[in-house]
Amino acid sequence: MKLKTILTIALAAVIGAGATSCEDMLRVESKTVMYDYQNSLDSPTDTVYTVLGIIKLMQTVADRANILGEIRGDLVALTDHASDDLRELYNYDFKSLRSTNKYDKALDYYAIINNCNFYLNKADTTYTRNQQHPVMKGEFIAIMCFRAWAYLQLAQIYGEVPYFDKPITADVASNLEKKTIKQVAEALLLDFKGKEQNYIEYMDKFSPNYDKLGGQDLGNGEKTTEHKSKDFFIPVRLILGDLCLWAEDYAHAALYYHDYLAGDDRQVTTGLGCITWLTQDFLNMGSDNYLSNQFGSNGCICYIPMEADEYSGTTSDLPNIYCSTLDNYCWYQLTRSRALTATSARQNYCYHAKMEGSRYQYPVYMTDKEDEPSILRRGDLRLLSVLEPSSGVLDDLTKEQINTGLYSTDDVQTLNKINSEKIWLYRKDVVYLRLAEALNRCGLPQTAFAILREGLCKATIDSLSQGEKLRAKNINGVDISEIFNFSTNKFEKAQPNWVTRNYSSGTGTTSAYVVTWQTGNTFGIHSRGCGDASFDTLYTIGKKMAAMSADGRLIGNALTDSIRAVEEYLIDEMALETCFEGYRFGDLMRISQHRGEDIGGDFENDFLARRVATRETAVLNDKVDYYRDMDMDLYNKLLGTDSKKLNKAWFLVLPDEK
Repeated sequence: MKLKTILTIALAAVIGAGATSCEDMLRVESKTVMYDYQNSLDSPTDTVYTVLGIIKLMQTVADRANILGEIRGDLVALTDHASDDLRELYNYDFKSLRSTNKYDKALDYYAIINNCNFYLNKADTTYTRNQQHPVMKGEFIAIMCFRAWAYLQLAQIYGEVPYFDKPITADVASNLEKKTIKQVAEALLLDFKGKEQNYIEYMDKFSPNYDKLGGQDLGNGEKTTEHKSKDFFIPVRLILGDLCLWAEDYAHAALYYHDYLAGDDRQVTTGLGCITWLTQDFLNMGSDNYLSNQFGSNGCICYIPMEADEYSGTTSDLPNIYCSTLDNYCWYQLTRSRALTATSARQNYCYHAKMEGSRYQYPVYMTDKEDEPSILRRGDLRLLSVLEPSSGVLDDLTKEQINTGLYSTDDVQTLNKINSEKIWLYRKDVVYLRLAEALNRCGLPQTAFAILREGLCKATIDSLSQGEKLRAKNINGVDISEIFNFSTNKFEKAQPNWVTRNYSSGTGTTSAYVVTWQTGNTFGIHSRGCGDASFDTLYTIGKKMAAMSADGRLIGNALTDSIRAVEEYLIDEMALETCFEGYRFGDLMRISQHRGEDIGGDFENDFLARRVATRETAVLNDKVDYYRDMDMDLYNKLLGTDSKKLNKAWFLVLPDEK
């Protein structure tokens, strides 16, 4: 099928998208046809309907953003009950995908993009009411962000994609230029150029807000989720940060992420949500406020709203893919891979302790990890927190259902990250991790690693080397030294609350102080599941560089090797913190792109290929921190014939290329 035909079909599909269920929370009832290319958008009512219509279209790709981000990565594995669609994707034979594979529908992304282009080209952003601010400007900026997100998703899935910024009509030329994700990011940044600060300031004051949506009474005493419409909109700083990160403009990416977290009037701290042990004997779990902190209102930034049931509109199937439910007879389809399990088990859980009557403080580690019967309790505890091996779903099974033999009562899984009515786009730890990624590639590995180990605040920033602080004043001509204003008193380092505990040691039982967090609002992201990372003497840039040297992974330049060492810590932290959320393939691809410049290429394909090829072969041994045992056929396919160039084998195939 040729591109012209594809886009014509996309246009037709968009026109038909206006039909909605009568109960749909995003009902579109505008009297002006949203897709009539002869009209201009000059009514505030119609522009609101247009925005809601675009969000409706984003619902159609919400699950896909998650699945295609995870199944091509290294963190998930298929179960015996995975669908044929998922199995095809997992096998990486994208040229042979069946036409019916529901995840391979590029037209759905172009439906979003085409509608965004229509609005951006037709809306009257000068219209004011009662001599106030331009009432359509907020929607205009929001739609620029939606379009950028859709294009970045499309390019991560298909590699090189046709790019256009005008509404496509039936007489469109079929020779549109195809762009890589870096080129797409650069083109989108041009649309913002010169207006970025104006857009940011405007959205800070006048971001669209249609009050609350949803909350319908289901008639059984329950209601659907009530959504705050302001949470549907992507913050301008974050989409600009992502565009700069993909465009390899690391300095401006760092500034945008920093400005979102710690601008002059902003304070988005890490908070202290974590899961902890109280003792080393594996018997006493401490507290677990990780989920509530990270996936509640304090941690989440924006999302795609989904309907509660099919009668109301587009629903999410992620619960049936990742969780045991009554609908899937408890047979979930995706679970943790050996690579994710090994990454989690490999971490060291560090107690921060001091002896009774002494001021001497020292790190104490969870010992004898391999003696712990549950591998999810051996290292980082976040996987244990989010992936429950059992669930109350069994309580809802009737005796008759169990007797049918259809339900799996022995193997039940609940992924606590899944919210069927909210598909998250950004949450605060994702922003912190991307800030670390950008700072690291700015040549500031100490600052980047501080986000993982201690958290950015005055105490840690004061300890950075003067050389690092001086480098921040000139990153390719850009002064980003303002990123150090985390040192203001708005960001306070977490302080220990010493609690007397007994723990086992080689000589018996010792009485000691074990740390819990009491005051402050900032710590290292690694501490979410690994205890007190700031006191872990095994978790340092030097330790990682020593391991890389032993495996022949160093380049030979001190600063570059430090950056690459932090990058290896960072990609593991992304796995521990954001597994199952749909970011993984993009993270692997983006860092492979960053590392390409170290070896004189566009990509370092080995970085991505090695990790994906060990998803089923990783050794569950906490002493192994490098990937050796691999699926060599998959590795060679993902490495490609030119290991320094973008490899088409990573991507699904557009219809006109099949």
